[in-house]
Amino acid sequence: MKLFFAFLFGSVLGSFFGVIVDRLPLHQSIIWGRSHCTSCQHLLSAFDLIPLVSQIFRKFKCRYCRAPIPKLYLILEFSCALTFTLAVSHKLTSIQALFTLMSILLSAFDSRDHHFPLSVWLFFTLIFMISFPFHLVYLCWIVLALLAERFSLNIGSGDFLWFFTASFVFDFFHQMLILEIACFLGIGYYLFTKKRNEIPFIPFLTIAYLALLLVPQIL
Repeated sequence: MKLFFAFLFGSVLGSFFGVIVDRLPLHQSIIWGRSHCTSCQHLLSAFDLIPLVSQIFRKFKCRYCRAPIPKLYLILEFSCALTFTLAVSHKLTSIQALFTLMSILLSAFDSRDHHFPLSVWLFFTLIFMISFPFHLVYLCWIVLALLAERFSLNIGSGDFLWFFTASFVFDFFHQMLILEIACFLGIGYYLFTKKRNEIPFIPFLTIAYLALLLVPQIL
């Protein structure tokens, strides 16, 4: 029963993450204002907002205008639900779960907009800096992020900011291992999709991070 409520609460949080991804770039309130279809603007009922269930039941289409609903929302809800379930079952520590939630949210922004609001990263990172030991060497990632803003380093400043926060979870060796795995995943994605435009990298960093964290436990 405890795992069920953890999964339920996580899915609700994932639904709220979807609201953040939708509204924050438009400078809209993430607290006030009822949810609505972004295509027809019709206000959504409570039945339309049940995490996971509503989207699957409606076959990823708006009940009113039949416009397709991005599967990104389902991924957010399921990922957050799974994160809470793993945390409650002691597969993830509190710091790992918090970092996973941040990575999921930043991945959603990166996959859709190829950037994320600095305020979102700063909100989570300040929690880490206040709650967990901080070392000045972590600031190297901030320096690289600033350089990426000024020069073309073939990696976005947001990726370096992600690594800064990852320093609270993994040591430098494991961070480099995450980077290597993410690069292989990115190359595979590039070859499979043959996309020539900018590839969002934080989703691959997140997958690599979770693989490094969870695969040894499974094996």
